[in-house]
Amino acid sequence: MGVKKLHTVFLQYVLFLALAIFLVIGVNLGGYILCVDNGFVIPLNQKSAVIEKAKGVLQSATTMDTTDIPSFCEYILFTNEGQYLDGSLPKEESASIWEKCVENSKVAEKSYLYTVVEREKEVLVLQYSTAAQFSNQTLRHLFPSADLVLISIVILEMLFFLVIISFLFGKYLSRRMEELLVITQKIEQQDLDFSIKKSKIVEIDRVLDALNHMKIALKQSLAKQWQDDKLRQDQLAALAHDLKTPLTIIRGNTELLLDLPLSDEQKECADYIETSAVQMQNYVQSLIEVTKSWKSTRLNLQEIEVSSLLQETKNQIIGLCAVNNITLQWNSELYPITIWVDHDLIIRALMNVLSNAVEHTPQGGKISLEAFQYENMLSIVISDTGSGFSAEALKHGTEQFFMDDDSRNSKSHYGIGLYVAASVVQKHGGRLVLENSSQNGGAKVTLEIPIQK
Repeated sequence: MGVKKLHTVFLQYVLFLALAIFLVIGVNLGGYILCVDNGFVIPLNQKSAVIEKAKGVLQSATTMDTTDIPSFCEYILFTNEGQYLDGSLPKEESASIWEKCVENSKVAEKSYLYTVVEREKEVLVLQYSTAAQFSNQTLRHLFPSADLVLISIVILEMLFFLVIISFLFGKYLSRRMEELLVITQKIEQQDLDFSIKKSKIVEIDRVLDALNHMKIALKQSLAKQWQDDKLRQDQLAALAHDLKTPLTIIRGNTELLLDLPLSDEQKECADYIETSAVQMQNYVQSLIEVTKSWKSTRLNLQEIEVSSLLQETKNQIIGLCAVNNITLQWNSELYPITIWVDHDLIIRALMNVLSNAVEHTPQGGKISLEAFQYENMLSIVISDTGSGFSAEALKHGTEQFFMDDDSRNSKSHYGIGLYVAASVVQKHGGRLVLENSSQNGGAKVTLEIPIQK
């Protein structure tokens, strides 16, 4: 099958619909004619012929017999003076029927025709519909007009074919456009190693060609960007490792100097050197953390009991809280549940958040941890009684190298802790939420991690 234009495909389905309509009309007309031939439907011309035949019998009969009246007729029997004797029509209508049919010789009114049969001492008026009717009395009462039934059936069948052909046309277009959805999803996921299948529709193929050109340009741009990022990370990692050795030497020699008898001025200088060396070592360690690509890190998933995971975290942070005279409130009384996580990375994320809380909580303050299960998520809420996050920190606190100078500043803070924690949680399919506590105004960090693998 060759390439088609969209309007050509549309015209094909329109043609199918037209053929279906002609088929519906032809089949129903044929069926209608067959019903007429078999006497199942009585058209107006046949009614007139039947009435003319019955008229002679009704005129000559000595006694009025209603079985001689055609079944599709209603009647009223009068005396020659116009008095009502009998009839299938309401007696209340007899006066008006006598006036218009006998006195005024009127043979038609609205959708009805009238025939007057003059007998020796009586006058019989027959009323019948101008529409074709079913010969069966039950069907005739349910559906007074056979023509309307035919028209209704034709319209319903046309609507049925219209719905079917519209559905088929939509399904055809959906199949042809499915490649567009696949391509956009792959581009969104930055998966650019794919080939494009043609849809065989000119307009859609043009869009696919445009997406293909965009894919090639994007792939070249991203490849260069990824290469530059990797080069920058490699350079940063090399620099950080190169700095570790001289810093270790400086710190070691400073510690040796402090063991020697020094004057107060010399001791003060040595202390400055040691403090600065420690800060620089911390900063170098932070640089090493940054050079790790969290998106490419493979998770070593293990099924771990949540209670043991939290207890291990508590054992690590409790000493740091004690040194800083901070009260640690721990509420992790969970049901015995397990979770599939990378043990080391989750411990690291929790410790980063808790260490950040210790760093920004004044002495005598309090840090609390609460863990609970919500649907299929494990929620761990860590809050402190510090100064809380500023508006800027709430927006950018998990970004790399962000340092909140307004409210939670620190000389040993390099904007890495929350970034690493957020990266670890996201790697597990969860999220990290920053907010301020509504109770004490301190910082509040929530880690949400899926429980199932």
